[in-house]
Amino acid sequence: MARPYQKANIPGPEMGTTVKDPKVMANIIKEGKKKVFVIGSESLNWELDGKKVVDYFIDIAKKLDCDIVATGHVFKRLKESIDADKLYDVSLINITDRLSDKDWKGLDGEGQYQMAIFGGHLVFYSSQTLSRLKNFTNWVRTVELDKYAHPNARFSLANLNDAEWKEFLEELIENL
Repeated sequence: MARPYQKANIPGPEMGTTVKDPKVMANIIKEGKKKVFVIGSESLNWELDGKKVVDYFIDIAKKLDCDIVATGHVFKRLKESIDADKLYDVSLINITDRLSDKDWKGLDGEGQYQMAIFGGHLVFYSSQTLSRLKNFTNWVRTVELDKYAHPNARFSLANLNDAEWKEFLEELIENL
């Protein structure tokens, strides 16, 4: 288990697992039946060797063929690449609230999600979102794809530098 990126992030007795192997992460993500991928606007600001992180997330989203939630102003970029029937513009707070509601029927009206994948958010926002989902749900498995260790996510990456993160995302996409 990697140390949490935020040193004061002490989650209590239940801690998630850091995944260092992209093949393992690909299998975890493929395993979930009904998933939602929540992509944040920070993915527009982050670049890995000249390629925006949002482009990696678009490749992942296309392979998963799941509902995509755009938070913040990333919606404009995502609507160029994601099918309109799979893309939703919802704030991070609102989607967290919906995922915490056992009776919610999902964005498509077909039932609650079993897996929520996150990426492209500021680390402290992700931490709070994942904490709420960990502590107030038992039906949503959470995955965090940003380069930081998040002990409140069921599965997250270890703390990676940009080169390691780029390699991880590329191998993840290859194995999906």
